[in-house]
Formats: sequence, structure tokens, C-alpha cells
Amino acid sequence: MRRTTGCTLALAALALVGCAQFPENRELPPPYPARLGYRFDNLRADVANTDSVLVCVSFSGGGVRAGALAYGVVRRLAETRIAGGTRTLLDEVDIISAASGGAFPAAYYGVFGREAFLAEFRDRVLVRDLGMETFWRGTLCPYNLVRICSPWFNRSDLAAELYGATIFRGKTYADLQRRGRPFVVLNATDLALGERFEFTQDRFDRLGSSLSRVPVARAVAASSAFPVLLTPVAFRDFTVEGVRYVHLVDGGLVDNLGVGYVLDAYRRGVLRERVEAGRVETLVFIVVNARNRPPDEMGGSARAPGAIDVLSWGLSAAIDGRADDQGELLVDLAQRNGGAGSDAVTGPRVHVVEVDLDDLPDLERRERLLSVETTFGLKAEVIDDLIAAAEELLDRSDAFEQVLRELR
Repeated sequence: MRRTTGCTLALAALALVGCAQFPENRELPPPYPARLGYRFDNLRADVANTDSVLVCVSFSGGGVRAGALAYGVVRRLAETRIAGGTRTLLDEVDIISAASGGAFPAAYYGVFGREAFLAEFRDRVLVRDLGMETFWRGTLCPYNLVRICSPWFNRSDLAAELYGATIFRGKTYADLQRRGRPFVVLNATDLALGERFEFTQDRFDRLGSSLSRVPVARAVAASSAFPVLLTPVAFRDFTVEGVRYVHLVDGGLVDNLGVGYVLDAYRRGVLRERVEAGRVETLVFIVVNARNRPPDEMGGSARAPGAIDVLSWGLSAAIDGRADDQGELLVDLAQRNGGAGSDAVTGPRVHVVEVDLDDLPDLERRERLLSVETTFGLKAEVIDDLIAAAEELLDRSDAFEQVLRELR
């Protein structure tokens, strides 16, 4: 009897493994009408949002550290009055582009709006340890433990379910589109091509797929799927014969600052169209850089580091180098296209405001916060210190003060 029961359970487990499957995106037969789908031009703007002022905010990767800095920046923008005190600078935010840890605040703000973000995001997201919650969700639940043995369902799929159930409440890109501006662009990395993959309908057109029914949580999971710790997230490509998928990992690998999309939009996309139409007087880029500088523990020993350490430090060095290059490119573009100190006499004034822990004036506090590890779980007091640091960095920024003088 026990042998029969054991065989039955084994067969049931095998059947469950065979049936476990991540939710596939849906096919969208051509032609792909520009008036449909999650695109910048399809989002309504609130009455307080004007085309004369375009504000683009980018949230970098960096785990909870990045989320805390992003929260502090949004809170300060919500308190910053412009235009005679009738609007706030947050009203003028048109695009939020984010990668990795920055995807959580960007998506939460986009789905639920400013009031819910400011009231809920700290307690519903920041003070939790989502990494451990995902681990225990897969370890303690026999159902999930069996499912992740399937080749069609992995740890990132499990994380996406957790995010969807406990953070984003099952919201999809159709819900995000109904909220209107800001246009939230979550960035991942196409593992095969090594290039940025942004969650917009324009990008999904190239897959022959609709983005509307894709859960926002699944996009966040893809954007924050750091290699080794989490697994790639798959999406079906319907533009080729046979069955093909793109596999996405952490967006920070190629664009940790999350500025790639806004740079492209500035050169030849929706921002450039509005600039050339003469509708923009002031263009502001606010770049939240949650870089860190952990102690060099490897340098204290002649012992060769392990494979995981080599991978982690190698990826971090490459990510930081690319982020520095992007930051310099953004500042250079601003200076050559109407920014402070440029020779341009036509077009909008362009400002770049950087929020970087490396600019904190207090040495002890700066080194302490720069040493905060990149993780899904931090102590509440560290989170609150990071939030306050972000607000202080904006307050002390000469570039931010210049924006305020112009808009007031």
C-alpha cells in the first residue's frame, strides 16, 4: 500500500513538473497601430503636466538601496513648488526610466500614482526582504518546490508571482496605460544580444506581441533578474517561424543608470519630436545613481577569490564603467543642446541633475552609505538614512537649484 501511495505521489509530482509553465505573452498580428498599446503618445497628461516643461527621471539599479534613493527623490519632488506655487515639479515628470532595483519604485509609482506611492511604498516594499520571501516561497511550499524543477518555470517566475500577489496586485500594462503619464519604461537585458530591452509596446511590436496583458510584476522580475541569483525571464517572439523566445536578465548589466531609453528619446524619439516642434522650453533629466563602493575585502589576502566573487566583482566593475560613460554622455548632450554653459541660442534649456551618494559632504556618512550592500533586504534605519540622503542631495544640488530658479 505504501509503495502504491509513493508511486502515485511520484507520478503526481512528475505531472505537476510537466504542467508547470510561466504565463506567455500573447501574439499581436500585424499591422501594429500606433494609436494602441503602451506608448508615450497614447498616455493622457494631467492638467498640471505641461509640454513646455519635460522632466525625465531615471532610477538606477542597486537593490533596496536604489529603491530608497528613488523614494527620497520622489518625495522631495512632490514638495517642490513651481509656477507660483500652483504645481509641483513631480507634476511635470513625463518619463520614468528604470533598471533592476529601480524598477520597483518606478513600476509602483506608475501603477498606483503619487499618493499611494508616497504613503505605501516604504512599508509595502522597501522594508521587506523580497529575496528571502522568494526563497522561502520556493522552499517551504511543496507545490512551488516541484514547480521550479520544471524547465518552463524558474525562480524568477516564482519571484514574479510574489511581486504580483503582494506588491502590484495583479496589475497589467493595460492598467498602467490607463493611469496616464508618467511613461514608465522598465529596462532589462536581452541575454542573447547583450542589449537593452525596454518594456514598451514599440519594443513588443518587434516580437509581434501585445504588452497590454503582460503583468507589470513580470517586467519588474525581468528587470531585476541578476544572473546566478535569479534566472532569465522568457517572452515569446512571434515574428519568426517556429517557436522562439527572448530571455531577459537584469537591466543593470547594460544600462544600470536606466538612462538609455531617455538618451535615445532625446536623440531621435518622442523627446526629439517635441523639441523640434518648438513645444519644449525646459528639459530636465534627473539621474538617481545608487552606486555603492563596498570595502575591498579581496585585496587583503593573497588567496584567490572564488568563482562567485570573481563573477560578482567583474560584473560590478563593468556595470559601473558603463554607467559612468552614460552619465558623461548625458551631461555632454545637455551642454551641446541648450544646457547651462552651452553656446546654443535656440531650443529648450537642458538641465542634468545627478543624485549620487558620492556627493554627500559628510565623509563618514558618505562612506557608510556607499558601503551598503546591494541586496533585497536592508534594515529600516538604513533605508530611512538613504531616503533622507536623497532629499539632502537634491537640496544641495546647484543644478537642481538652477532648475527651480528657471521654473519659478
